[in-house]
Amino acid sequence: MLFYLFGKAAFFLFYQMRQKTFILLLFIYFANSPVRAQSREIMIDMINHCNSLQGYKARVEKIERIKGELIKQVSDVKLARHPLRIYIHQLYPKKGVEILCKAGSDKAIVNMNSFPWINLHLDPYGTLMRRNQHHVIYDSGFDLLASILRKELARIGNDTLGRIFYHGIVRYDGRPSYHIEMRTPDYRLVAYTVQENEDLTTIARKLNISEYKILELNDDVDFYDDVKSGQVITVTSDYALKMNIYIDQEYMLPLYVEVFDEEGLYESYGYTNFILNPPFAADEFSEDFEEYNF
Repeated sequence: MLFYLFGKAAFFLFYQMRQKTFILLLFIYFANSPVRAQSREIMIDMINHCNSLQGYKARVEKIERIKGELIKQVSDVKLARHPLRIYIHQLYPKKGVEILCKAGSDKAIVNMNSFPWINLHLDPYGTLMRRNQHHVIYDSGFDLLASILRKELARIGNDTLGRIFYHGIVRYDGRPSYHIEMRTPDYRLVAYTVQENEDLTTIARKLNISEYKILELNDDVDFYDDVKSGQVITVTSDYALKMNIYIDQEYMLPLYVEVFDEEGLYESYGYTNFILNPPFAADEFSEDFEEYNF
């Protein structure tokens, strides 16, 4: 009889605990729903500000994983969006390298600040300018990230549980910023069949993933155009397994971004000394501008 009563008491206690746990989980879910909704609104506001940006000046520190090694590069960057014009002055690792690129031009002007001591005119999509780089120079700025996040938000809709996390206000470059983390629980490697007239760039844009990552995953693919219709390649299901994004409260721009894949940190981009929509001189994106050494 004693064992029977003890068993009933234990069952009743277990049942009560399960009820309380279920209620607690419901409370956590609904309590966090407004936070997730707010995070989504912050992301949408950020995307809109990226799309309305006219230009900027900033020091940009990028870290990209190349063949298993994290490669750091620091540059002073000027960018105007309409039409797209970009000037880069590298500070590290190759101090003094300058790059000038304009939309509509099939060549970028490059001053290597070393032998052969002449300006080079290089294809932005060619092997020399894409070597050890995740992105082409035309992807500088926030447009690509905004496009990736906009498509991801559209894909997940209101299913943000376990995907969008708000970590409060942090300081980046001395300025208050929203810290938002995005996770992709279903991130995985998948097979993809190349369609007619596709290359890695068009595939990446179509699937909302990284073209360099596709190149990295396929040993038999030597460059971005080295695929043919019907070929089966390995791609990722999404751009990232996880992203950390710091969104400046005043500018509503993502001034620091970390991207993680299945191996860890894949790339990060940080903008400091940021100047929003600065006035540019008429010749500031010309090789004849007095501050440049072309």
